[in-house]
Amino acid sequence: MYSQETQLMLLDDPLSAVDAHVGEHLFKHAITGEISSGATRVLVTHHVHFLPRCDKVIMLEKGEVKHTGSYQELIARGVDFAGAVDVSKTAEDSEAGDKDTEKKDDSVEVEKSEKSTDATKKEGEKLKTAGEKLVKDEELMEGAVEGSMYTHYAKAGGVFAFVSVFIIQGAGRASEIMGAFWLSIWADATAQSMMTNDPMSEERTNWYLNIYAAFGLGGVFCLTLRSIAMAVHRLKASKKLHDSLTESILRAPVAFFDVTPIGRVLNRFAADMDKIDLELTNSLGQAVSTMFSVLGAVGAIIVATRGTLLVALVPIGYINYVIQKWFRKSSTELQRAASVAASPIFSDFSQMLSGTSTIRAFGKQNKFFDHCQLSFDKFNALFSAIQHSNFWLGLRLDVLGGSVGAIIAAVALGTKESGFLPAGWVGLALSYSIEVTGYLKHGVRMIAQVEAEMNSVERVLYYSNSIETEAALETKNDPKPTEWPTEGEIQFQNMSMRYRDGPLVLKDISVSFKGGEKIGVVGRTGSGKSSLMTALFRITEMESDGGKILIDGKDISQIGLSMLRLNLSIIPQDPVMFSNTVRYNLDPFGEKSEYELWEALKKVQLAEAIAVLPEGLDEQVAEGGENFSQGQRQLLCIARSLLRKPKILVMDEATASIDNTTDAAIQQMIRENFASATILTIAHRLNTIMDSDRVLVLDDGHVAEFDSPSALINKGGIFASMVEKSNKAHDA
Repeated sequence: MYSQETQLMLLDDPLSAVDAHVGEHLFKHAITGEISSGATRVLVTHHVHFLPRCDKVIMLEKGEVKHTGSYQELIARGVDFAGAVDVSKTAEDSEAGDKDTEKKDDSVEVEKSEKSTDATKKEGEKLKTAGEKLVKDEELMEGAVEGSMYTHYAKAGGVFAFVSVFIIQGAGRASEIMGAFWLSIWADATAQSMMTNDPMSEERTNWYLNIYAAFGLGGVFCLTLRSIAMAVHRLKASKKLHDSLTESILRAPVAFFDVTPIGRVLNRFAADMDKIDLELTNSLGQAVSTMFSVLGAVGAIIVATRGTLLVALVPIGYINYVIQKWFRKSSTELQRAASVAASPIFSDFSQMLSGTSTIRAFGKQNKFFDHCQLSFDKFNALFSAIQHSNFWLGLRLDVLGGSVGAIIAAVALGTKESGFLPAGWVGLALSYSIEVTGYLKHGVRMIAQVEAEMNSVERVLYYSNSIETEAALETKNDPKPTEWPTEGEIQFQNMSMRYRDGPLVLKDISVSFKGGEKIGVVGRTGSGKSSLMTALFRITEMESDGGKILIDGKDISQIGLSMLRLNLSIIPQDPVMFSNTVRYNLDPFGEKSEYELWEALKKVQLAEAIAVLPEGLDEQVAEGGENFSQGQRQLLCIARSLLRKPKILVMDEATASIDNTTDAAIQQMIRENFASATILTIAHRLNTIMDSDRVLVLDDGHVAEFDSPSALINKGGIFASMVEKSNKAHDA
């Protein structure tokens, strides 16, 4: 609405889940107000009282345009809007018994309205302040990766396999170096025999060859064993870390997802787990291999030069240590920053996928493309810095490697006359001096790479160990499923609750619902209606000293979450559908017969719609239920609850997305099929709860009123005022 370029607004029933007062305010100041003036507004709605203020009305029936014209023209033609949409008059009938309610003093109503507006503004300021702190910056570790990360990774894949990699690699490298020395000894022996004109016998040649082949085969055997040990460790470590991360995310409270962008979670499961699965294992293998290669090469040089190079290698080794220390620190920090910079890319991609239709409708593809480009640029800048740091390292290690070769050549020339160093050994030392340059460069880079990639283990373990989990799924106090609940009696005793570190949203609630009672829960937007149900399901836990909630006399805080939620059923305002078959969505545990499934669909008036599908009950449901309308998804959720036959049913604006005719039929079906269940109905459409046994009115988290609908109307309080406003809106 605030887009200045908007010429067309498509409003898909946005007023269904707000009360009459808020709905009137939105229609007057937003939909028909200045902020949307000049734009064509197409409003889909079940609220016929808004139709007289529309320029044109289009009435649909079974996918066809039944009537079109202005409201007055359609009335003149005899179109019965009330019959078409079945506007319930229950609220007006209940109100008619009390003449005094209709004649309330206007000044009282204005005063209440002003107080309500002030309260709404204050609440909005609180929400704004909370919203600024809601999503915090992603955690960024500093300094070297702790040794405990390596220990945890080693234990995750098995300490035996991890240690075996080092032992086998060392043995393999020793075999390779011994083979090189043996070849040098063989070469010197051959040269000596040629100088003395005493050719080496075939038997002696075969002896040298067999021993050299044994060293070679030993190296190949060790390489094979090392690869097997690494593969075993990698699979076990990856599986354990992934399972731990998955369990932590699945057991995280809803509050975690309120403050954590989905991109951060996806980044852990995608990029970080990919590094642990593939890159970390390869880097670790190469680091271990190179480490032993460097040690072997240096050892071979020292032996081949008979210790003369040891004095020079000590300062060169120290310089190498200083260089790699600088490099490792910067490389690790850059890798951490790159991991954090990747999260917005996943978030942007996820948001664009879910909002593609909206982005295209507003023609904002370029804006989102530019935003994604900015995220990619930030990531690529860090990636470029990582590459440049590798070049920085390579240059310095090349200089060090070259200096080692120069020193060996100088020593060889200086001792040439004395014959202190055999020619074969000098050649061996020079050969290894050339290799050690590459080993050093690759080794330092791999060690730094391992430390940088251990950041992924660090990030996964942070989520695995640091995320607060929900309460236990099962406890020793859990009753048997057949023994609880039997009546469905609910008692709130001095119950208080808050979200995260915010203010209390429920304040000292004390109220009791009898088993089988039908309770309507009403109140202004933000009064705490849905929060009451959140507390009942323990989605958000109560304050530590915030009272109790009892179901059939049992404190729900002492019952496992699985047992509690299994015995409660909710039909939410936003229907939840799983990417599976219709059958699975109705009966996830496969407990009901096909006959029972079809009977449930008939009761919610969906049997015909499902029967015409190519696969019927086995028709695949798209992600989020996109191949079903909002109303159909809601009806499927109602059918799911119908099959569960719970003792306690919560309906959170369950029929807000359903036309009034279907709504009336659903309400009748619920009354018939849940006659013995305790039903809590959160409603903005007051006609849906006017036949309730009692109505609970919440105001700013407090119990404002609680009695039968007729008694509350006669009393002339908040509920009576809401009914009056609702009736005035319908009569407008």
